[in-house]
Amino acid sequence: MVEEWMGSRQLGLAHHKTEVVVVNNRKSVQEAVVRVGDYTINSKREVKLLGVMIDDRLNFGSHVDYACRKASTAIAALSRMMSNSSGVRSSRRRLLAGVAVSILRNSGPAWASALGVDRNLQKLESTHRLMCLRAISAGVRP
Repeated sequence: MVEEWMGSRQLGLAHHKTEVVVVNNRKSVQEAVVRVGDYTINSKREVKLLGVMIDDRLNFGSHVDYACRKASTAIAALSRMMSNSSGVRSSRRRLLAGVAVSILRNSGPAWASALGVDRNLQKLESTHRLMCLRAISAGVRP
């Protein structure tokens, strides 16, 4: 139906980019197979839409994991550029902090409900702590 409606308005559908997520609140994982044109699409547990990971439970735990991984990677890359032994200016330290915080806050209003889960909050706090330690050029304790 969607493909017919789009065709009637001279719009095309990129079949190879189409993804499906079955959203439910059941304990068991629901799967679906959708046929679009000549393509068969299996449902996924999560998809990325405008930089936000949307999962099948709409609890945004997968987005918190994704954002923390991405921020940790950025922190590590920027930290390698700023060695602890040399005196790095505070403006560069603020840049490091700003990049990590921007990644963690991206689309915050959309997934803010995930902060109600302790696991998600701990993960975000851990990543934020790592950013703070790197910004002040402190070592990370084991």
